[in-house]
Amino acid sequence: MNEGKVKTAGIYIRVSTEDQAREGFSLPEQEARLREFCKFKRYNIVKVYQDAGISAKSDKRPAYQEMIKDVKDKKINVIVAFKLDRLTRSVYDIEKLMNLVNDYECDIDCLADESNTTTSNGRMVMRIMTSVSQNEIEKCSERTKLGMAGAIKQGHIPNQTPLGFKRVNKKLVPDETTKDIIIRIFDLYMQGKSYQTIANIYNKEKVLDKKWYDSTIQLILRNVLYKGDYINGKRTKTPTYYENVVEPIVSKEIWEECQYQKRRNARHYERTATYLFTNKIKCTKCGNFLGGHATTKKKTGKKYYYYKCNKCRTYYNEEEVEDLIRFYLIGMYKEQNLLDEYYTPFVKSKLDNKEDELEKELKTLGKQLDRIKDVYVKGLFDIDYFEAEVKQIEYKKKIVNEKLKEQKQYNSLNFTVNDLLIIQDKMEIDMFAKPDELFLDIQRCFSLNKQEKQKLISKYIDYIEIEKQDNELKLVNIIFRKSHLKEIYNYHDNYDVPLSWRLFEDDYGFKINMNRERKTRVQAKEYFKKLSKTYKEYNLNYYETELPDDLDEDVIIHSKHELEKIIRIIMLEKDDKFKKEKVKVGVITIDLSIFKNTKGEPIYKPILEDLKKEYKNELCNI
Repeated sequence: MNEGKVKTAGIYIRVSTEDQAREGFSLPEQEARLREFCKFKRYNIVKVYQDAGISAKSDKRPAYQEMIKDVKDKKINVIVAFKLDRLTRSVYDIEKLMNLVNDYECDIDCLADESNTTTSNGRMVMRIMTSVSQNEIEKCSERTKLGMAGAIKQGHIPNQTPLGFKRVNKKLVPDETTKDIIIRIFDLYMQGKSYQTIANIYNKEKVLDKKWYDSTIQLILRNVLYKGDYINGKRTKTPTYYENVVEPIVSKEIWEECQYQKRRNARHYERTATYLFTNKIKCTKCGNFLGGHATTKKKTGKKYYYYKCNKCRTYYNEEEVEDLIRFYLIGMYKEQNLLDEYYTPFVKSKLDNKEDELEKELKTLGKQLDRIKDVYVKGLFDIDYFEAEVKQIEYKKKIVNEKLKEQKQYNSLNFTVNDLLIIQDKMEIDMFAKPDELFLDIQRCFSLNKQEKQKLISKYIDYIEIEKQDNELKLVNIIFRKSHLKEIYNYHDNYDVPLSWRLFEDDYGFKINMNRERKTRVQAKEYFKKLSKTYKEYNLNYYETELPDDLDEDVIIHSKHELEKIIRIIMLEKDDKFKKEKVKVGVITIDLSIFKNTKGEPIYKPILEDLKKEYKNELCNI
């Protein structure tokens, strides 16, 4: 190609860590041997181009690109390399290089594999050798991907450790000191808070003593790691999705509902005011969610909230909507108290004791603090960095100490499943035996502030459908969040928390608790004795009867008293498992006829009749 011309050579040397370890082709060794080669070929060396620790998968290498520029500027007319794979391992790149050197009257000459462009055979060898090199890269890539997949499935996530997690033996596990920060972000978003509102709350509380941004909150909410999954190669054309590779910080149901909430919030978002039904009221005509608005009366200064469908122009007053779901709200309030006061402590008392782990974490944080102080004393970083690091460690120590105190409280609990059942039944009995307690529950519920009510509504309700009939609001439908139901099922399946069916209702429209699991006759009677002992002052009764084949029919008992209220139905195990017979149930009731006024008349009969008449539909769903 360049006969008769002086050969001005550019020596190209490259090594990756893997090459150097495997073959010993260090940069100095390559350069020394290529200088001898150029001397033998009588090439005039112009420059040595060196790429250290860079793969040949791409031609985007600094020294390589500089050499190509010098070829175009005709500063060199022969490229000298130890082997062809030092220049490239890509068939596409070698064709591009061969076309380029041909256009600019330059040659390629390799010492070890006789690859060159001076002859047709040399060019053929170059193409074959490059194909072999590319095949080696692709096989290596396949092996790497296979190894990576295995590592990811075992919890070895290659990304930077996100907030809420830590590394234990290189595996990603939830960090007890910071995971609650993540859980709270998801909870706040489920309550209708915007990214910026959540960031403002965290900045005001100085969480982790760092600056929080709405973009940070958004990234956390869409990170699939928090539900236990991982996406490898997000920026590639074919990303790989791995499920259940790390212990989740939030449930999949909550994560998915937050994504659903995000799509809702695309048009309606929480403003400075607090709206009880942000993205909760669905238009029955067009299916859109109603946006919140507020007006202030000039004379009184009172603020009125309402919800409007921009398409259908329908609107509803917030107070009227709240009044429409008042009994649902009471039910949600009571259920939340049951969860907070009994179910959650019961579940946590049955979890693995993390007291030792928390003590160890406290010691680790103490050592970190000592190291930071030592490094600061040596003058290796300034006061601002030192104070920021100390504040973060102190914050984590505070969280760990709080969790230690909480753990010790849970360890002291001694609940049983029957205890939880009795607590459920206690609430049902108190509702009738102590009407003042029920009234207090209602008072407490309606004395909640707007933020507390909104939290309840956001947690339990997905959306409601209402419409106006004769200028009065009517509740058409109410849909509860599936994530809450899933949480109760998980509690039941994993920790034996009581889960009641409510297939039946009594004559007054009150739903009846019914055990999901069957008990033996002995167990049922033992439970009744324990409940009766707890309520000696009341007349509790136990009956046994058959469950109707058609669940639309009533459970019939031959009552001993004038006015009885069913508290619980217990499904009983069969006497003979192999014999086909009807399912029998135990029925626990309270005698309401003992509650009489000064004239000796039953108190509850007129009260229950009034309740049945006025509130049946609402009370059925508590």
